[in-house]
Amino acid sequence: MFGKGVKIKKENMSLKFTALEVGSGDAFLLEDENRKILFDSGGSKNKIVALLRKKGITKIDLAICSHNDVDHANGFIGLLESVDYDIDEIWLPGTWATILKYVRDNGIFPEEIEWIVNTTKDLKEKNCNDVIFRDGEDSVSDLFDKESIESIEDFDDGLSYFSELIDSDLYDSMNRRYLHYEYYYRLRQNDEMRCECLSLLKLDRIIKICGLAYQKGSKIRWFEPVKGCPINIVDRGFVALNSHEMCRIQKFKNAQSFAKFFTLTIENECSLVFEYWEKDTPIIRFSADSDCTCQSKPYTNNIIITAPHHGSDANAIVYTTIQGKDIIWVRSDRKSSKRPCADFKNQLNRYCLACRNGNFKSEIQFEFQGNKWQHKSGNNCTC
Repeated sequence: MFGKGVKIKKENMSLKFTALEVGSGDAFLLEDENRKILFDSGGSKNKIVALLRKKGITKIDLAICSHNDVDHANGFIGLLESVDYDIDEIWLPGTWATILKYVRDNGIFPEEIEWIVNTTKDLKEKNCNDVIFRDGEDSVSDLFDKESIESIEDFDDGLSYFSELIDSDLYDSMNRRYLHYEYYYRLRQNDEMRCECLSLLKLDRIIKICGLAYQKGSKIRWFEPVKGCPINIVDRGFVALNSHEMCRIQKFKNAQSFAKFFTLTIENECSLVFEYWEKDTPIIRFSADSDCTCQSKPYTNNIIITAPHHGSDANAIVYTTIQGKDIIWVRSDRKSSKRPCADFKNQLNRYCLACRNGNFKSEIQFEFQGNKWQHKSGNNCTC
């Protein structure tokens, strides 16, 4: 179907897949003789740095951040803050670019924060779309001024704003405020503070990752979630299953439109899902937290699929819908009394970083040899 468009390397070149033991969250490392690719980075800024240092890795050729949950994105802050690590290129959710454009052009003021706080509380009890689109809009597209569009090239030229912002005294004082809210969030003493904290910390993460990547000189590419199954060839061996690369950014109609969109990206899973190809065959599927069931073609060959949302029951449709006959399922994250779900446990060939009934926690590694994945380390799932 795709042929030469996704051919990535010469034959007989060793390819390794590793599910890194980052504790909370996902971090998957793909290595061959020439490149290091990191898909998501776990929840700890320090742990991913220590794990890669132990492996003697100081340079990431390509980093991909699937979405803005702390247990997928936070490790990238640690890598980008460290003087010992370089990231040549990083792929980020296109929704971030839309949010950052608003922040760059308008700043963040109490009106937006108040709306985000109140809406987040409403979302606990009501359908998401009923809350977001209750003022006459029908869909996300109605939140934008369709006459005002900026090219992605012009937007990228303005990323220096965020590099300067995160080094400013004002931002340092804002961060101290975030920590104050996080304290109350963790103690669960105040509902409103918890909601505001969660929103501010997510915005802070977007600003830091993009600002630090700009400081590092990393090339940034933006991928916008798309409904349906667009299946777009990217490069470096990757095929995007539920997104396409952005070429333009729209402007929000007003402050409330920004707040609605920002809340929507928190509540709805817009995780980027990619296949990784060897020659003309997909051999890895990175699921992130998505329930996306799109695939470029039936998986008739041996393939690794990362368990969506760490094996959550909310994503169970993936296990029963994906077409394939020689699938290796890999679940990351820490122990959980609720994960993995029954559909994951029904899979014959499955691996788990931390089974709920075991005391072991070790990375899972496979090597691609003879057109098949060979298990090198890590534990079969006994959940």
